[in-house]
Amino acid sequence: MKQEISYINPTSLDISVADFDAMDEIHVFSKEYKRNKKQMLKQYRKKIYTSGQKNYIKAAMIAALFLILAPIAVNAATDGEFFNRIWGKLAKKDVKSHDEVLYDEQNFPYTYTFPEREYVDVDPDKANALIGEHVSHHTIVKELGDTTLTILSSVYDGNSAIVAFTLKREGGVNALQYSQLDNEGYGARFTHDATFRLEFTGYSETIFVDLDRSTNDLLYCYDYMVTTNSSAMDMKELSLEVKEYPCTVGEMFAADEETFDKYLADTKTSHISIPLKPAVKRSDYTNAAGGIASISSIGLKIDIRTGLGLSGDEIYDRENIYYIAVNYKDGTDYVVLEHALPSVHDCDVKKDNSNAFDCYEGIFTLLFNRLVDTDTVQSITVNDTTYSLK
Repeated sequence: MKQEISYINPTSLDISVADFDAMDEIHVFSKEYKRNKKQMLKQYRKKIYTSGQKNYIKAAMIAALFLILAPIAVNAATDGEFFNRIWGKLAKKDVKSHDEVLYDEQNFPYTYTFPEREYVDVDPDKANALIGEHVSHHTIVKELGDTTLTILSSVYDGNSAIVAFTLKREGGVNALQYSQLDNEGYGARFTHDATFRLEFTGYSETIFVDLDRSTNDLLYCYDYMVTTNSSAMDMKELSLEVKEYPCTVGEMFAADEETFDKYLADTKTSHISIPLKPAVKRSDYTNAAGGIASISSIGLKIDIRTGLGLSGDEIYDRENIYYIAVNYKDGTDYVVLEHALPSVHDCDVKKDNSNAFDCYEGIFTLLFNRLVDTDTVQSITVNDTTYSLK
């Protein structure tokens, strides 16, 4: 099936990407102006136009913010719904691999193969036993102009984190571009109509919008994020950097030098601290060469520099990791990722049963799309290499 999906087209702005890149030929701007504006365009391309990169969640404004530090009292039914929406089938449905026509930042069409995704039901009691004591339920509310951000829950394993939040705006939330295809791909993205941004620095993120639960005015979102920063382990809180612009992103790009500098000066930056409970327990599995795969009930972190036969630039390309599976003691397995790699690995169907993944400097980190009981894991397979309990 082919469906035309129009990603944000820069020609809809008052200044085109081409014109913007050639601005030295249009006018003699100050070096500081060009540097600031190019940096903003770089961030915009990377985090909004992206068609093959993970997105970073953003949103914000320095306004009325209040934090209830005490956890919200939640009953078993509430926790059951939370587990099944974050990891189960309550908010998600299985999808077969399919091709779609998408458009890049210059509005050129290309065909993208969406992977097969499979989800499983979550047993609330089992989920509670695995990670219940590690989930924080709280209410953090921040007003973003006419939009309200509310952070609801968070859980963390030292390598990855998940934050559940809502965005509310009367008349419709216009800051996010979201759809079923966005959920199947790289997640929701902020639009050129957005006047705010928010970033969990050091994390690669995918925003899933719960279409079943959301309305036009209220979006339920799950931010799945992974880090390759070893210093992030055992943190007590997540720090959310928030920026709020005095105009929309589109207006920022269209501004002349004087106006742009004024917009930049009026941009506000602040931080929100999101409390974390102790990290979900991790167990280390090793391959024959000593390479480590650290697994928890929610995610996996793999040092691909050792024992996989990769060298040089190969360790920087995540496409070289073509197969990841968790093998259980009962003989079944959970294939997390699989794709064909020419002359190396063939497969009939491209699969992605993660909620987010990224690779940085030889460290491959991912979040599972289901909960894993690590006590039942026999081994982990990465490409054709086996990792056993250390």
